[in-house]
Amino acid sequence: EGTVARLMGDGILAFFGAPITHEDDPQRAVLAGLDIVKQISAYAERINRSWGIDINVRVGINTGLVVVGTVGSDLRMEYTALGDANNLAARMEDTAKPGTVQIAQDTYKHVSNLFGFESLGGIDVKGKRDPVQAYRVLGRKDMAARARGIEGLHVEMVGRKAELRILQDVMTDLNQGVGRIVCVLGEAGLGKSRLISESHKDFLELIDSQGNWYETISLSYEYNQAYGLFQRLIQRVTGIAYDDPPQIVRKKLGTLLESFPEERRPRAKQVFEALFALERETNGALLDDEVFRRELLIAMNEWWRARFSDQPTVLIFDDMHWSDAASIELLRQLLSLTADIPLVLLCAMREERSSPAWQIKTTADEEYRHRYSEITLKPLSHEESNELINRLLAIPEIPDPLRERILEKSDGNPFFIEEVVRTLIDNGAVEAEEREVDGEQRRYWVATSDGAEFAIPDNLQSLLSARMDQLEEETRNTLQMASVIGRSFYHRVLQAVDDDSPQLDEHVRTLLRLDMIRESARVPEVEYMFRNPLTQEAVYETILLKRRREFHRRVGEAMEQLYPERLEGLYGLLAHHFKLAGLKDRAIDYYRQASGQAVNVFAYEQAVENLRNALELLDAADQSELKMELLEELGDVCRMVRDFLGSIDYYQQALDLWTVQPEEDAITRIRLNRKIIQVATDAKWSVDADTFAEVKESSETSLASLGHTLENMESSEPHPETVLLLSALSV
Repeated sequence: EGTVARLMGDGILAFFGAPITHEDDPQRAVLAGLDIVKQISAYAERINRSWGIDINVRVGINTGLVVVGTVGSDLRMEYTALGDANNLAARMEDTAKPGTVQIAQDTYKHVSNLFGFESLGGIDVKGKRDPVQAYRVLGRKDMAARARGIEGLHVEMVGRKAELRILQDVMTDLNQGVGRIVCVLGEAGLGKSRLISESHKDFLELIDSQGNWYETISLSYEYNQAYGLFQRLIQRVTGIAYDDPPQIVRKKLGTLLESFPEERRPRAKQVFEALFALERETNGALLDDEVFRRELLIAMNEWWRARFSDQPTVLIFDDMHWSDAASIELLRQLLSLTADIPLVLLCAMREERSSPAWQIKTTADEEYRHRYSEITLKPLSHEESNELINRLLAIPEIPDPLRERILEKSDGNPFFIEEVVRTLIDNGAVEAEEREVDGEQRRYWVATSDGAEFAIPDNLQSLLSARMDQLEEETRNTLQMASVIGRSFYHRVLQAVDDDSPQLDEHVRTLLRLDMIRESARVPEVEYMFRNPLTQEAVYETILLKRRREFHRRVGEAMEQLYPERLEGLYGLLAHHFKLAGLKDRAIDYYRQASGQAVNVFAYEQAVENLRNALELLDAADQSELKMELLEELGDVCRMVRDFLGSIDYYQQALDLWTVQPEEDAITRIRLNRKIIQVATDAKWSVDADTFAEVKESSETSLASLGHTLENMESSEPHPETVLLLSALSV
């Protein structure tokens, strides 16, 4: 499911992830590259024999952010990808050896657990300051490691004691010869595979070499490969490798056939030859579809009975939500074997009721309830998530704002927590320090900044985007509009800004059913919330900048119209939307009102943040009266929290702006200098000597300036500001 974007003579540009996103697009790209190199070799040999000409192919792959869409005119239009990621992929192809697949570092991070590699070191790339690390793909691993966890950091499982206890009981029953069916359900990243891994430890303690434990994983790009699940199971049990030639596959299948009675082997052989698409060696009649299904069921039934009757066996079917319908139907018919032999069928899947795999759960629950156990994983609690962070980083010294940001973004999803922590480590926001404590070297993890803002990890972006791309276009548009409103959103606001969609309520119901959003309140009005904050951010990132600006404008104006009596509580939110809409004046006005409201309720930190946000919207060279007013307001708030140096600094910046103003406008200078003097008075008994020395120096400068200003104003009309100044000077 990649896209061939462009044919360029002897080159092809292809990309994965658009128009449909999958959470394993880098893996698909590497597999496609390996297949291209493999398939061209036979053709190259034929050309060489016929014409004496050597031809070959090389593949370069990179992963990164691009813009995709149609480009061209009415005469010629093409759907393509544009961006720097393309240039780096081309550089990988330029430097690859003929007959090889070469990938850049960003792709390697996604697929390092799935393939064998040879590191090629750094490669110079035009426009890049540092060399880019490159790798040659050597081939596919027979048993890929799970792409979970952080390399070098391994911790005990958190918050799953009850679930582990259920699986421990299942293993105890199995050791007594009792078969069971188990379904582990949960959304991506909640720890289904990790739970199975922990259960394997109990299996080894109880049963060890006396039993069998076989794991197989369904693959997203093989969902339409009939009986792919059983092909992989047979490969796992018999040791068939992905790149085994047909004669080796046939030989390994021969060991499987030894399990069958002599008279059944020819029929079983014919079935397995068809299953693995091998050329027939038997002379029997061709199997039609009905006969093949019946014979395959008989063959699997006989093989499982013969192979697993004498030893306790656990068969793991992971990621079953991607399994093909034919495999699911066959497995469903084999569930009854758990009553006759010591066999545990452990199926892990997401809660996707539309997938064929859901039939396993419903059949087991309805027909085999006495042997069925169901484990539904939920997000970790706040305390459990905090514990996981502590275990991941062993001895973390990270500021509370950063810790809270991790917890907020991950929303109790263990995989999300791990990926966010991994991103912070990769970005240098969290670094390891070796310290000697009581004569031992210990690793401490220290934050280099508060890290309050960080990008969504690539793995999560792919995972979340893949879910979104499964939606119909109109429903996806509704989800995008909701993401612009924010993590939570009122139905009325969504309805006002998404007025192009006459089926809005139907789209919302679809998103609720898919658990992408949830209803958070009905009083005073209907309100929804994204199930996970990272989902909202991932959806938002899929919107082009120009459309984002328009959406934010529509959201801000809709809120103004819908809640004219409640704007005081929405000042900060309105400022946010108008800022991102590019409407600076309206955003600054709302930021100032939000700051004033924060001061009224003594939330001084929020007041400072709002004013700083407003200042950031002005150019550095701006010398307007508005900028002076913002600086003065910031100085006022800093004075309230006794940040005397900060307060004087803002007042002084405001004074510096007035050096370009008309000389006759003296009142403003009087006010600002008067405030500096008052700050010095406030600080006299509240700061250390060094700080007071700085404050006093500023105060004396202001006094000197005021003396000159007051002399020039002796003939002017009295002004309240001069009265305040004289009062301040008399203190």
